[in-house]
Amino acid sequence: MSGPVATAPESVRERDFRLLWVGSGISQLCGMATVVAFPLLAARTLGATVGEVGLITAAGYLPWLVVTLPAGVYSTRLRPRTVLLLTDLSRAAVVTMVPVLSALGHLALWHLYLSNILVSCATVFYEIVYLSMPPRMLPKDKLVYGNIRLQIARAVSLAFGPTVAGFTVQLLGPEHAPLVNTAGFLVSASCNLLMRSRIESTRSSARAGGMWTELAEAVRFVTRQRVILASMAGSAVGNCCFAAYEALVVIFLADDVGIAPGTLGMLLGSVGIGGLIGAFSAGRVSRRLGTARSVWIPATVLAPAGLLLPLTRPGPGLSLFLMGATLFHAGYAVFTVGQATLVQLLTPSDLLQRTLACVRFVSRGMLFFGGLVGGGLGSLFGPRLGLAVVMFLWLSAPLITASSRLRHWRDIPSLE
Repeated sequence: MSGPVATAPESVRERDFRLLWVGSGISQLCGMATVVAFPLLAARTLGATVGEVGLITAAGYLPWLVVTLPAGVYSTRLRPRTVLLLTDLSRAAVVTMVPVLSALGHLALWHLYLSNILVSCATVFYEIVYLSMPPRMLPKDKLVYGNIRLQIARAVSLAFGPTVAGFTVQLLGPEHAPLVNTAGFLVSASCNLLMRSRIESTRSSARAGGMWTELAEAVRFVTRQRVILASMAGSAVGNCCFAAYEALVVIFLADDVGIAPGTLGMLLGSVGIGGLIGAFSAGRVSRRLGTARSVWIPATVLAPAGLLLPLTRPGPGLSLFLMGATLFHAGYAVFTVGQATLVQLLTPSDLLQRTLACVRFVSRGMLFFGGLVGGGLGSLFGPRLGLAVVMFLWLSAPLITASSRLRHWRDIPSLE
């Protein structure tokens, strides 16, 4: 089956994958600067209300519902490295405009909304191509370990990004902190320019007939692949619950539990620590259980630890949150690695970017609705009970993934 070919020796392609991993990891870590700076800039400098500040985050999720499917088609028109380079440079330019407008005294709240939307649009293109790169740059026997590295980068940004961002905002001020995000995108672009592999686009092998025809081909493929369909549904439920968790957890810890901001940051960092533990152990788990079983068994076993979170109390009771979040997210880090490997191994190379777009459209699109679900549950039942409902629903995600014939496999079969 035809697909993009990396015209370079295996050792060069593996070196280039490390550059991709390092560049993206640094940009994710530096990206936390705007996550902290934009809300503070909106509230303290522009006088935004709590609802207006919340819309900054929602604006960042919206493009996953609007742009993802077209991005899956149009990202195949150019070489993958070209798409990655253009998205990094465009994101750097957009983020830089915020401190420039602030320095000129022309910054308005709508600039922050627009910045988050535009950066997220570019990120949609970036992630679809980025997730399609491991099978193009690594041999099949190293694909799991490539996905582990990608998950480690994500976990590091969650574990240490808020702390780095906090100090950055404190030192530079919220109006200048986004420049750190700009620097991260430029580092990622530089790593791209240092690569030596030539990876062609998949456009030549795509069926002619326009965007909708090409999308329909990918949708038909996904609907016929029941394992991928179940995996996508499990990811959608997991992401919906994650966004609902994000909407509730800060208010729960600050108001219901009554802890100080410093302690709150430490507890939230335990999510990233759990992700690191899971990512580092994913290779060993995959070897022992098999690549298919490791997709759903670790998450199923460790997910009940999440029910400890709503039981958190002041003092020694904080250990319940720390232990629950660490174990829960360790299981879901292994789950995430397995999900990515599953789609990569079961999808033909010329359909991979469009299939990833379909998967991301459903799973990432649920983040937007999950935030609404979390807010609704918090309003109806209060943060503690709302969080309990979310963590209970989250138990179903790995079980939904295992509802297909995946549960009968030890290893994911490799598509020849």
